[in-house]
Amino acid sequence: MPEERLMKKMRGFTLIELMIVVVIVGILAAVAMPAYTDFIARGKIAQGTEALSEAKVRMEQVYNSNRSYLLSDNTCPDFSASFSDIPFTITHSPTCTKDTFTLKVTGKSANGMSGYWYSINESGEKKSATPTGSGNCWLISKGTSCPS
Repeated sequence: MPEERLMKKMRGFTLIELMIVVVIVGILAAVAMPAYTDFIARGKIAQGTEALSEAKVRMEQVYNSNRSYLLSDNTCPDFSASFSDIPFTITHSPTCTKDTFTLKVTGKSANGMSGYWYSINESGEKKSATPTGSGNCWLISKGTSCPS
């Protein structure tokens, strides 16, 4: 009888129960981590495309003031200081002219955006590339493609 009472009072987990929990947590982590990193990347992509849209508006303001995308000293406007806090570098690619420009943001590898770039020109034509593809639109994540 005392042994029976002792057995009933012993509580805890067996090794197999702990191993099952470890396996379940591992499976959940394997599914959750890629989804989380894609979610973070989509947020950073939104910052880059927002910066491009704002820079395009600024270029149009320059054009409305000067009737040229070039400044009075025949240089392209430099917006890099205005967008230094985003995970992309913004540039003119290639350089702008009196009537044309193409703005491009390129992902900073230090921010985990290596292989990402987005561009827009004076006509509003968009292009982009992610580590898994490219297209004539702004791709919002690795697995997307441009609409037909």
